[in-house]
Amino acid sequence: MKRNSIVVVLILCLFGCKENILIDYDTSASYVYFAYPNSNKRSVEKYTDSLYYSFAADEDLTLTEKTIKIPMKIAGLSASENRSFKYVISDSSDYDESLISISEPMIAGNKYEDTLLLKIKRAPILSEKEMMIKLDIESNENFIKGHQYNQSIKLVFSDILVEPTWWNTWRRYFGPFHKEIFQKWMQIYYLGADMSPHLTEGTPGPIYYWNNMPSSATATWYPITFMYMGILKDYFANNVVYPNGDSSQERILLP
Repeated sequence: MKRNSIVVVLILCLFGCKENILIDYDTSASYVYFAYPNSNKRSVEKYTDSLYYSFAADEDLTLTEKTIKIPMKIAGLSASENRSFKYVISDSSDYDESLISISEPMIAGNKYEDTLLLKIKRAPILSEKEMMIKLDIESNENFIKGHQYNQSIKLVFSDILVEPTWWNTWRRYFGPFHKEIFQKWMQIYYLGADMSPHLTEGTPGPIYYWNNMPSSATATWYPITFMYMGILKDYFANNVVYPNGDSSQERILLP
């Protein structure tokens, strides 16, 4: 059996440096791994091992279930027939089994990638606590575990909307945190609404959106952001919205 040794050097900016790792690559075998794209384009890791989803942060707030699509990729030999791969649910998982269903783990014939579907049901308990499920790939008769940093993936899910870290910087304009304001802001200031380049680095837009707000609440530096904030303010001026729908409280208005 022919075996090649490949030295892979990985420097992980988010988690510190890892030692060089020697991987024995069997050219007659097939390998499978999770391949969910990393949204942090500056990371040296192309794929992420952690996903976060909240129904409260979805653009469609009426959803009763959500399907998370996890890309799977293989390395090595393909095959003309469909081939199953194997995963196990980690003991570290903490979730209600009735809320999760997972599609059959399969790589279609003559394909080098496929998709594993995780369907989450919305339930009242998710507004009270986060749940987590972690999948670990195991080798079987069809596939060997692939890249060691993509052999596992964790999904944290809930129906909770927490105050983002940037809110305090922008509190002067957004006022106290209300999930109703945040949800509307996500709809208005989505990725692609603001095509401004990065202020200091000049990186082409889109850069700024609700999940990557400018670091300074300065109108002359970020005029497009403030334009959309005006739209947000007008929305709450023209529409009566109460915190959690409770009309015994004061209606929500921006400063």
